[in-house]
Amino acid sequence: MAGKFAFLKEEFLIDGAWGGLDLDAPVRHLRAGIGSGGSTISETAFAALGATSVVLTPVIVEQCDAIRVEFATDEGVWTATLDLATQQVIFLNKTTGEVEQPLPVRPEAGERAAGSFSLERMGIPAMETPRGNVTIDTVLVLVYLQQHHAGRNTFGSVSVTDMNLTLEVCFGLLDEAAAHLKAQAKAARSRATRDATALRKASEQRQKYGLPTSFDLDMEQERHGKAADQHAADRLRLAQELEHHQGVLTTRDAEAARRLQAVSSAAAAADQAHQALALLYERRGLARQRRTAAEEAARPRTHCFECEQSLQARSGEGPLCPVCRQPDPGIPARQTQRTQELARAKEAATEADTALSGGQQSAQKAVEARRKAEQDAQRLAARAAAYRTQEITPREAAQARASAGESEARAKLEAVKARRQELVQIVELEKKEAASSQQADDVTKAWAVAEGNAQEHRKQTVKQLSQIFADIAIPMAPDKIRSASIDPKTLAPKINNRTLKQLARSAGLVSIAHTAYHLMALEAARSMPFVLLPRCQWLDAPLDGLGGGPEGERLANAVLTVCAENASSDSQIVLTTPQALPVSPQGLHSTEHDSTRPLIPHARPESDGL
Repeated sequence: MAGKFAFLKEEFLIDGAWGGLDLDAPVRHLRAGIGSGGSTISETAFAALGATSVVLTPVIVEQCDAIRVEFATDEGVWTATLDLATQQVIFLNKTTGEVEQPLPVRPEAGERAAGSFSLERMGIPAMETPRGNVTIDTVLVLVYLQQHHAGRNTFGSVSVTDMNLTLEVCFGLLDEAAAHLKAQAKAARSRATRDATALRKASEQRQKYGLPTSFDLDMEQERHGKAADQHAADRLRLAQELEHHQGVLTTRDAEAARRLQAVSSAAAAADQAHQALALLYERRGLARQRRTAAEEAARPRTHCFECEQSLQARSGEGPLCPVCRQPDPGIPARQTQRTQELARAKEAATEADTALSGGQQSAQKAVEARRKAEQDAQRLAARAAAYRTQEITPREAAQARASAGESEARAKLEAVKARRQELVQIVELEKKEAASSQQADDVTKAWAVAEGNAQEHRKQTVKQLSQIFADIAIPMAPDKIRSASIDPKTLAPKINNRTLKQLARSAGLVSIAHTAYHLMALEAARSMPFVLLPRCQWLDAPLDGLGGGPEGERLANAVLTVCAENASSDSQIVLTTPQALPVSPQGLHSTEHDSTRPLIPHARPESDGL
């Protein structure tokens, strides 16, 4: 049951001055005609509490700076002051002095709303769930009958999902245990479905392998393990053999490299020998030139250098010059010298020929040595290549095959282990699927029981609400209303077993149904412990749809009489009508207002729309 909530006062800040009216009474009747501001003060009262669906009239928007309402709760007396410029509300507990920081009417993400704080003072939890929301605006339609909704839809413009949740919360029909069990049952069924799907997929995967048994997998695992071990042993053996042959090959490669070095050295020696031959050839040519010159010098002159005639026919005494035919005593000495020079030239030429012959032999030997070194290097390289081809390459290929075989065997072994693990997993999945399925069944049964209890509670609550609604609605128009009840699914009122939508052509019955529904909510808040609605109702011009004339006056008197009879000292009804109450209930406080005596007394008279 919700706690105490009653309006005490409503004031407006206009031109720096506060003014308003007193609302403190179990039955506060505002006998107000057109232009007196009856709808304005009701809209502004809930706007000050943080409601966003109310409509503020021009007199409020143009003249008013702030709105303040004073209300009583079990926590004490509170005031809520709405700053129209900033759209923030300040709450003050006049009993304890507690002040709540300014709260926005329309909060941004993460902020606390002023309407949520007001709901807490009413004893109603503000909720935001996937099923809907409980806000000040959804609760508003259950405690405030707006004039423009009196002859229309039951719950105004509130969304269906939000209103359904609000009705369940406010009338005590929201079974948290059943909802929790429902969520648990849904989650358990989802887990059971996932486990069954996993089991099915694992079984299908096992069928691809031919449904092997544990013994089959053990034998296959042993076979692949032996094959992997054999390949590993072969690989290690080949690695050892390769290490030995690689050592031999390294030695032969080193020997071949040394032979190649010898080839280089022999080539260099051959080049040097050929370079030396060039000098010897040059020396031999010079020697031969000198020998030819000496031979020419030592040869007797037979012709005159001048006339080139033969000199053999000339005669005379003593040695004569062959040219000038004069006596020449130095001829023997020169002849002897020339003979000696000729002998030396021949000897030098012979030595040059001998040296050249020796140089040629050395060059030939160097060339032969180079050729032999090349042949040896080629032979050793060929031997190393042959050794690689015969001893190393086959073993490397065998080692590669052994490694590949080992890898393949290991892969098959791991696959067998995985299939073995899948077999174990299937057993676990079977146990898990059975457990989750059993759990889902158990939770579903528990939810069914809780749902049955919740349905029974809903049935009894709706039955009690229907009785209260009938006791209130039928006396309002006994000649027109034969039956009145509350729809078990929507919690909306029904008159003569017809919904308000079906009664749309009879505005009088719709208005009566609205008024009766709000009085039913008030009585339920007083008498039903599970109901969380505040014991307060604000009815703004609920009789506008009853029509005029004697019939309308008769219906209005009947409705007002029922309203007065439903008043009590532990609740509050704020009623705005142009008619006077036909009876005076205990705790009645009634005041008359019109365009000359507006409900906002200090509003500027030039403003319209009050």
